[in-house]
Parts: sequence; structure tokens; C-alpha cells
Amino acid sequence: MRYVDIDLLQPPDGWQERADQALNDLRTEIMAADAHARASGGDVTTARRKAISEGLKKPARRAIWRELSTALGSLSQSKCWYSESRNPASDMNVDHFRPKNRVAEDLDHEGYWWLAFSWQNYRYSSQWCNQRRVDDMNGTSGGKAACFPLCNGSIRARLETDDYTLEEPALLDPINPNDWKLLSFRQDGHPIPAKQPETVEYQRAEISIEVFHLHCKELVEDRRYLAGYIQRLVQDMATLHPKTSDKALRSLYTNHVKELLRKITPNADYSAAALAYARAELYTYQAGHQVKREWLEEILT
Repeated sequence: MRYVDIDLLQPPDGWQERADQALNDLRTEIMAADAHARASGGDVTTARRKAISEGLKKPARRAIWRELSTALGSLSQSKCWYSESRNPASDMNVDHFRPKNRVAEDLDHEGYWWLAFSWQNYRYSSQWCNQRRVDDMNGTSGGKAACFPLCNGSIRARLETDDYTLEEPALLDPINPNDWKLLSFRQDGHPIPAKQPETVEYQRAEISIEVFHLHCKELVEDRRYLAGYIQRLVQDMATLHPKTSDKALRSLYTNHVKELLRKITPNADYSAAALAYARAELYTYQAGHQVKREWLEEILT
């Protein structure tokens, strides 16, 4: 995960007007279902849920958020915002960060239907991260689906009039410039929390790894390969660095620097993991003593 500046999104001409109209129409349908249930002695909760579910399934309304898929993807060079994978074998979805018609952790919640047509609530996600999957062979499960856990003690917005910005999401959010830093990665490719246990930051990262299925086999294997590549690249640089007075070797060293920078740039696949792996190479041992690679720190700073 890396920070994505969603404020750079530019919806197509007329999109916002269509989104506003869709929300107004959905509001009207929910209110009508509510009023009819009350007048007829029916179950109001059931009537509202049906109106929300059916209203959001209408093809013309689903097309509204799907229309932004390409624009959202362009903000991350077509990478999934959660996993940083650009795997073409996995279709990309427009995920509603706050689920639109139900919340897995709160069965009484109608879902954040009033945010269904709000582009600020959209995240560009691979199916691996967005759709629920169970991998019995590798012992993992995940996929965000309708999950939206909150931190302990947080209030939850339940009505359109509630201020949802007061919520404290337990999930890491790629549009929060601080959240991506709460994840780190082991050399074997497994994601881990970056902060100490028993902290809120640790718990949020731990929950996010599970919910976004960041520990699924495919992603772990890709990161494990990347870890080895970064390690070999830095080792070659360490060999070349003292010899850069030689013009040919200096040119080779410079090419290695460029390659490392390509791997850690936010637009690269798994760039957060690449950065973590490069930082893991900052210290080495020489004659039994830990030595800092100052030249590598300069590159990563």
C-alpha cells in the first residue's frame, strides 16, 4: 500500500450531476418504502433494506461508480490501492471503502448507502483484495467485501445526517497519507505491522492484512521474489561503491542506483515492500561489527 491522492481525481463531465441524481432517486425510493411499510403495518427495516439493495443493483446506477474505474486506476498506474499489485489475471473493482448496503460487523446497519455515489468513498481494488476468498490449501482467507471494522470505542455513522468523518476505521486507508507506513514486510514476502504490538497502529495493520487478504499466496510469492532481487541488487552496489573511481564501474553503479529507485518509486509494483527491503539492507556486518551503509541511506532519503 502507498498513499494515493484521490483529490487528483477528475470525474468526466456530467458525472457528478448523474451521481447526485442517482442519490436523490435512491433517497426517494427508501422514503417511499419506509412510508408504505409504516402505513401498511409492514416491517420497516425489511422494507428499507429491500429498497436500498434493489436501488443499488440497478444497472444504470452501478454504471456510475464503474465509470470511474479507469480514472481511479490512473492515480496508481493501474495498481490495486491495497496490495500494489498490477496482476492482469485479477480484474479490478471500484471498492466502496464504507460498504454501500450492509456492514459485516454490524448486522443492524443499512450500509453507507448515501456514500454509494461519492467518489471520495471509492478505492481501486483487485478482486483478491475486494472479494471474499478462502484458500484452504494455504490456510488464508480474506477479501474486504462488506467489512468495515472500527477501532475500539469509535462511534459508527448510521444515518445520512451522521458525521461519518468522526469514525475511526480499523482498516488502513490508501488515501490517508500516514496509513501506508503502518505496514511492513518480512523477507519471505509476508506482510506484518510496522509498529509495536499492543498499539492501535499494530492492530489496524493486523486487521487490514486479514481483511484485504494481503497475505494470500500470490502476493506473498511476488514479494518474496522482490525481496531477493532487492537484496542482490544492494549487494552488487555494495561491491561497486568503493570502486566508483573507475569510470566503467561508476557507470555500472549508477545504473544499479537507477534500478533501485525504479523499484521503490510509488508507481512501481509492490513499491512499499521494495522500500522496506531496501531499508533492511542499511546495516551489514563487517568483522563482527554492525556497519551502516551511509551511501544507501543517502539514496533512500
